[in-house]
Amino acid sequence: MNSDVINQVFAWAPITAFVLVVAVVYAAKRNEAATAPSYGKTYACAQCGRRGNREHMVPVTHEGAVVWYCERCAGRPAH
Repeated sequence: MNSDVINQVFAWAPITAFVLVVAVVYAAKRNEAATAPSYGKTYACAQCGRRGNREHMVPVTHEGAVVWYCERCAGRPAH
């Protein structure tokens, strides 16, 4: 083999392998977000940190900001 051919192979092999790996990873990951389960929006209790759906949380307004409490903490006063 000619030394020019060997030099060309070793010059183009790394970039070709990189492009091939990027293409394979892109093809494998492009539909991943569509298959992930969709969890509804949840709210964390401002007092205990317990998470729940909007229906299970009680909104309380403090100086223009909405704070969410779980049903258990909404009945007792804050510490």
